[in-house]
Amino acid sequence: MKHRLAAVLAAAVAGATLAAPTLAQKAEILPEWRDTSIPSNNEIRAKLEGKPAPKLDALSQWTNTKARNWEDLRGKVVVLDLWATWCGPCIAGIPHLVEMHNKYKDDGLVILGVHSATGVDKMAGYVKEKKLPYAFAADAERKLSTKLGVKYIPSYFIIDKAGVMRVAYANRDKLDEIVKALLAEPGPAPTSKSSISTASFPKPVRKELYAENDYRGKKAPELVTETWLTDKPATEGKVMLIDFWATWCGPCRKLIPELNEWQAEFADQLVIVGISDEDPKKVKSFLSSNDVDYSMAIDTQGRTKGQLGVKGIPHVMVVSTDGVVRWQGFPGSKEEPLTTELLEQIINADPGVAKRHASTDG
Repeated sequence: MKHRLAAVLAAAVAGATLAAPTLAQKAEILPEWRDTSIPSNNEIRAKLEGKPAPKLDALSQWTNTKARNWEDLRGKVVVLDLWATWCGPCIAGIPHLVEMHNKYKDDGLVILGVHSATGVDKMAGYVKEKKLPYAFAADAERKLSTKLGVKYIPSYFIIDKAGVMRVAYANRDKLDEIVKALLAEPGPAPTSKSSISTASFPKPVRKELYAENDYRGKKAPELVTETWLTDKPATEGKVMLIDFWATWCGPCRKLIPELNEWQAEFADQLVIVGISDEDPKKVKSFLSSNDVDYSMAIDTQGRTKGQLGVKGIPHVMVVSTDGVVRWQGFPGSKEEPLTTELLEQIINADPGVAKRHASTDG
């Protein structure tokens, strides 16, 4: 993915305005790939496509598979089929999904049938009776269906190898064509020893840091937090991206979709943590009405931020597994914007990431 922040600082960071990020898609999404028979889907589709797919953690009653998430589905093309045993058109589409599963499973296709909240008690028995070979799960509390805006079934959603929603409400007659196009795309950032051994960390460039202290190439200051608003992330063997931000900061808010996208794309190699020095209640209120797919913490004293001497936000610090700062500054910097390519370079150069993956694969 050759996407980067489209914003450039014109003057002071506090007053900067970042352009909303857009996804540079690897394959052209053709108009005929979308089911446009239900006009109300168009508005929902615009909010979903090009963004990380909604999490699967609310699903239950996993059948034919263990519980899945986008991290362990990384590198796979996924077809989500929102269906039910009582839905005639849904049942009519299953033979085609079985055919696709058999045809493309060895190429990296995963089909996940997500059953409606109504009649979930019949799902497992139906799958067993019909000997359906692909994965199923129940959306018993309608959490995933609500995030996807589903009002009619069957509805199909296609997610690419990086966990990004590429086609929402896909045309059922074009599923093969879409899947073939996405399977042909290159996979996410490589993590093998061979690819990492030839990479190097980016060299610091001359730029305005919007911070008093330059930690690039040095040990990062200790990350101090008072309260985690999300689960505390597992960071061993992963690069860390620390984002100093605030709910009142416009450029900070506009950076969130980009951070969501990076967390999804580099899910098994990168941990993103947002740090605010605001009142936890204020930040919790913000998170309750905004999609933030990475870790969040509070330090009202701003201790790590103070060690950096941050003068304007958002301010980002990217730290390799050896605790060294590999990138620091304003992510929309004119001299050195923080991009997907730059994060890939840091991840691919990090021997700690390679070691972790080698031990996991072994």
